[in-house]
Formats: sequence, C-alpha cells, structure tokens
Amino acid sequence: MNKKILIFAPHEDDEVLQTAGIIRQAVTQGGTVYVCLVTNGEYEDERLAAVRIGESTEVLGMLGVPPEQIIKFGFADTGMPYEQSFLMQLLRDESGRVLPSRFGRTESWVPEGFSDYRMTRDGTHSPYTREGVLRDFTDLIAELRPDEIYTTAPGDYHGDHAACPAFVELAVERVRQDDSAYLPRRYHCMIHTADEAAWPLRTEGAFTKPPDCDALGLDWEARQTRPLPEGFTAADKRALIERYASQDPSAYGDYLLAFAKTDEIVFPVS
Repeated sequence: MNKKILIFAPHEDDEVLQTAGIIRQAVTQGGTVYVCLVTNGEYEDERLAAVRIGESTEVLGMLGVPPEQIIKFGFADTGMPYEQSFLMQLLRDESGRVLPSRFGRTESWVPEGFSDYRMTRDGTHSPYTREGVLRDFTDLIAELRPDEIYTTAPGDYHGDHAACPAFVELAVERVRQDDSAYLPRRYHCMIHTADEAAWPLRTEGAFTKPPDCDALGLDWEARQTRPLPEGFTAADKRALIERYASQDPSAYGDYLLAFAKTDEIVFPVS
C-alpha cells in the first residue's frame, strides 16, 4: 500500500496524541507519512523552540518518519484562548497587515539548525499574515497531494488547534481550483475540550465520548475508531508521549499521558 498521509500538528506533540498509531500503521504498511509542525515551539521562550522541534523529530523517527518528511512552517506559538492564539488572529484578519509575534518577529522563524518550509522552498520566509499562512498550507498540499490529511478539530478549545482545520479547508479549496478532481480525505482529531480534567479518562482502555463532543459540532456516531496496530501498544504510545519532556506529560493530572489508549479517534470531514 503506497498511501500518502499528511498530518498538520499545531504544536510539537500534537502529532502523537491522536495519530501515533495511525502513523505507525501507515509506515509499516508501506505508506509515506509527512508531518507539518505548524508553529515553532517558542511559546515560553525562543530557546525552547529547538528543544520542542527536537523532541518531535526524535519521536517521529521512532515511528518511522525521517527528518526530511517533517515540515516546519515556523509560525508563532501563543496562548490557548482564541483572542491570544496567533493562528486564530491571522485567520480572522483579512486586512493583509503583518502581525508581529510576542518576540517581535514578522515572518516565519525556526531555531538554528532547522529550516522553515518557505525558506527551503523559495529562499525566503513567509510573512506573518493570513495570506502567508494560507499560502504555505496551499503550496504544501499541492506539492505533496496526500491521499489523507489529519489535523485538529474546529471547535477545539485551543485557538491554534481550531485555526488549523480552517486553513486546511481553505487550502484544499484553492488546490481544487486548479484540479477539481483532487479531493483528499480529511480527518479531525479532538485534543482540547472544555474540561481537560474529565477527558480523556485517566483510566486504561479505549477513548470514550467527550462530554462536549456535540457542542463542538463533532458527530460521535460518524467517528472512526482506529485500534492501535499490531505490535504497538498503549504502553508504547505512552512511552513516546513521555519523551516530550518539555511539556511535562504528567502535568494536569496526567493529561497528555491519558491519550495513550488502545485506540485513536478521528472524525471524517464530509
């Protein structure tokens, strides 16, 4: 099977929370997986960016994704509330103005030793504008033409997470303007809900329905349950999540570690 998958991860660690098993299965079945790290990991300090990107590179390598298939857009990483989220601000701002990051940067940036997508592709950086973000999403999808795209869900309580699927849909629409026959299968993954102390459950086993699933506009009955592939257990996934040491996986009552279930849940985009 030569399926091509593209995963848009708003932050370094989102790529494993609901798609580690999906990545592992695709790779072991002969597919090709690309992971795009949309923001640069600088949330608390620019010095942390290299650590976070390094953690993702290490974990994805363990899942079979080589560094050259990890794309870094290099957009600013900010807070969870929608009014603080840099990606959400850019999505909503159609004025064309440049929005500076909290560190005063106005274009895509990744730490020394890495290269952002636009610089690798065109020798320049992407401006911190709505069009700059949308152009990167569009060009990457058009370049790779994946069979499947996975990203976070609209309605996710983190603004960056909610903005990503919106940019994906706008980008797919642009690509289809040049090739109406191309339509990748798209899937949303739930990460942040209204009550992170209650979901995911801190017990072993499979994912249960989040209490605010319906309010977020996600059809639980339409979900796809993806069991972890043979030879890859919930304990294996937990061990990968623990490698994101910069994110303190045991914080908030083992919130990140609670994603180490026996399955993964995705919602198809109709």
